[in-house]
Amino acid sequence: MTTKNVAIREPIELTPAEVVENATAQAKLLMDIVERTGCFQLIAKKRYLQVEAWETIGAFNRTHAITESVKPIMRDNEVVGYEADVKLWKDGVVVGGATMPCFFTENACKGKEAEAKHKAAMSAAQTFATSKAYRMSFSYVAILAGYEPTPAEEITGGDTIGDMKKEHWC
Repeated sequence: MTTKNVAIREPIELTPAEVVENATAQAKLLMDIVERTGCFQLIAKKRYLQVEAWETIGAFNRTHAITESVKPIMRDNEVVGYEADVKLWKDGVVVGGATMPCFFTENACKGKEAEAKHKAAMSAAQTFATSKAYRMSFSYVAILAGYEPTPAEEITGGDTIGDMKKEHWC
């Protein structure tokens, strides 16, 4: 039998000022990346980050998303959409997560039939849950960068903000 030595790293405690300084540095980098890549949506003159921008914030914090499951949503013995459960991992530990649905009535599925509709809903549910998980842990970085804390993926067609129709295309 062999034994392994395992080094246990103590968490680094940051002061509130250090947290704000770090988040501000992330926000400045994020603004540059988002503006260059266009991974945001302008809705009613407000800027909402898309999943790629949320994943960038996660990368700044050595955090990544893993889809734990995608399950069908049933109504009257019929699949009407899918629900995804996503966890955020950092250094081998779950540090956040979210569960989000995508129904066949959402923009991601419009115009799709049969298996394509199912694939679109499964994929969109994972995207929605990923954005939401990062938002739950890192919305303060988005706010410091001047973006709305709600992920663009949560803003779906059919609703209105003031005089403007909200639209989302996956």
